[in-house]
Amino acid sequence: MATNTIEKDEERDQIAQQLSRTSFHCSTLTRLSGGTANFVYRGTLSGTSDSIIVKHTKDHVASKPSLKIDNKRCHFEEAVLRALEDLPPYNQKGITVKTPRLLYFDPQTNTQIFEDLPNSVDLKTFMLSAISKGVSKSTATALGRTLGAWLRSLHEWGNRVEQDETRTTLSQNESMKQIKFWANYAMLVDTISNFPEILETNRGVLEEVRDFAKDELSREDDSAEYGIIHGDFWTGNVLIPNVPLKDESATTVFVIDWEMTQIGSRAMDLGQMIAELYETELFGRSEAGVWIMDGFLEGYGSMSDEMAFRTAVHVGVHLVCWGSRVPGWGSKEQVEDVVKVGSDFIVHGWKKDREWFEGQTLSFLFKK
Repeated sequence: MATNTIEKDEERDQIAQQLSRTSFHCSTLTRLSGGTANFVYRGTLSGTSDSIIVKHTKDHVASKPSLKIDNKRCHFEEAVLRALEDLPPYNQKGITVKTPRLLYFDPQTNTQIFEDLPNSVDLKTFMLSAISKGVSKSTATALGRTLGAWLRSLHEWGNRVEQDETRTTLSQNESMKQIKFWANYAMLVDTISNFPEILETNRGVLEEVRDFAKDELSREDDSAEYGIIHGDFWTGNVLIPNVPLKDESATTVFVIDWEMTQIGSRAMDLGQMIAELYETELFGRSEAGVWIMDGFLEGYGSMSDEMAFRTAVHVGVHLVCWGSRVPGWGSKEQVEDVVKVGSDFIVHGWKKDREWFEGQTLSFLFKK
């Protein structure tokens, strides 16, 4: 959406002036909704109908200037996107998943320009819209399967010897790693006071999980379960065309917003996406969410029990910390049910209680 305040108009005008000195001079710049950390616009290149995405990073959150955040995050995003030019798009049955091309980066002004996916919407918005009601189970599963296979290819790509330099660079993205920990595992224990009847009895386990995740921050490991991760892999950072999806129709999917990319447990990417997809069923919002979720895990493929349990724990953490804070999604009782489900996933995942997961929603994590 377009900006409304004077401050935001001034930001847009400054960006337009910067771009006027480049080959990306724009006739229009429209502020986009979605996301809170950066100033993001869709621009129309002068003399054409071609569009681009402009992302401008400050040392504070765009929606809340008093909240400071390291502006070097865009430099890590630039580094990983340059490296990802070596990762081919993943295509399966007409669905192509890729990262948008980074067309321009000004390290002095922290302004990036990306390839646009016109007439697109993020996957979360799509699932909650009326247009998703006509999506078949086979199409939703295919979309999830392709996303999962792409994520597996990303994780495997990140461990190649050719990405040694990229891993070294991303290991320095310490501020985003700390934010990831705080927004999940530090917040996990803080959330106990919001739902004491549900969470207090498991305080000991939740504190152990928090401490384990804190130790993970300094972990150095070349195993198949640890390496380059997106860091914020959820439905809000997946763009799809805002049109009805049909079986095997040509569909391009973008995975965006790479400033949280870091070295970490791959279960973080898996767990966050699974939790977000599962929430749509828990709150009765979208039947397609679980179909996509099933395909997603099928596409990612088998994993060790250790990683499966770690993923189950992170699904639970996300449900407790974020599922309980989704504004306007459900009743008090529904929110409490989500917290209870999340707590069970954490406890039984932490205890490596495989038998408990049999027949549960996350049983597919343990399929070989």
